Amino acid sequence: MSDLKRYLVPWIDQIKPYDTEDLVVAWSKPELKRMMINENPIVPSEKIVHAITEAAKMGNRYPDNGPRVRAKIAKQYDLGPENVYISHGSSEIIDMVMRLFVTPGDEVLLPNPTFSLYGIRAKTVGGSVVTVDLGSDLQYDVPAMLRAVTPRTKLIIVCTPNNPTGDFIPDDELMKIVELGIPTMIDEAYLEYHQEHESKAPLIRKYNHIIVAHTFSKAFGMAGIRFGYALADESLIGYFRKMQIPWNTSLLSIAAAEAALEEEEELKRKAAYNNAGVEYVCKELAKIPGVKPYFSHGNYVMIDATDAGVTGKEIVEYVFEKAGVMIKYFAPFRGRSGFFRISLGTHEENSLCVSAIKRFFEDRRKEK
Repeated sequence: MSDLKRYLVPWIDQIKPYDTEDLVVAWSKPELKRMMINENPIVPSEKIVHAITEAAKMGNRYPDNGPRVRAKIAKQYDLGPENVYISHGSSEIIDMVMRLFVTPGDEVLLPNPTFSLYGIRAKTVGGSVVTVDLGSDLQYDVPAMLRAVTPRTKLIIVCTPNNPTGDFIPDDELMKIVELGIPTMIDEAYLEYHQEHESKAPLIRKYNHIIVAHTFSKAFGMAGIRFGYALADESLIGYFRKMQIPWNTSLLSIAAAEAALEEEEELKRKAAYNNAGVEYVCKELAKIPGVKPYFSHGNYVMIDATDAGVTGKEIVEYVFEKAGVMIKYFAPFRGRSGFFRISLGTHEENSLCVSAIKRFFEDRRKEK
């Protein structure tokens, strides 16, 4: 047997894979309610399904680089197709920026908590992850982020609205980061849920070090179809294309994205459905003494039950056991261990989840 350790990159053992075991459980037991991974509960429209079916009839052919869909995307932002890179979801963009800018020993600056894939992909290329805790109000602590910048900082990532907290970074605070001139990826994965907030795409006209990332996995409801895109200066898009794997988007995903972009009212309907769920969950859980839901601009709600004397893990396990609802707990943060997150489901699923959480606290009161 060969000694693989002699050939593997030396930092491989420090990498923890992105955990998808909850999806294995969910797919094996369809009766479970999937409220743990920020999926859209509304299925793709008939128009999207038809587009995929028609594209599949040409499945013997390699796809092009999506000139039509890139033109449609570019038009939304008053940009050119040369400013658009299409991808296998925004996860590929995260991986791409790491491989473009980060070498072993370089630093990637992230808020904490945020989407865990950022740090995982940074470590995959040997990068050093520098995290800056959000403030006690779970807002970006930009002064602390600026202090954390060093000569080794090669990439900064800002998720807005942030996952899992749901807040936008204020424009003036974001610009303090942008003006550093360090490559910065602005992840707008959840922006379509609140289109009254303008994209930061216009920044790429002035700043050639900015990448704005989007995905069709969230408000568009196409997580399993896998389509995303990056917006950037033409020269930076050129570097993306040097690094990309050919045919990274399939005929099916391109066709689905083109169809989805023509359904503005459908997108608004999905966003409104989600946002009503956010309002409901926040309103109902705020009624429980010691429980604090954080209003979210995404398709999830972060909740802190520390002041109720329980851990997030206890709630997550109870809701799973008693109601068959899968939600997610988070590691203790700032000495508080009651954090958990609900990904919005159907209105019926939201009601089931909230009822189970209320029942958890009722059972605890009976035990005392």
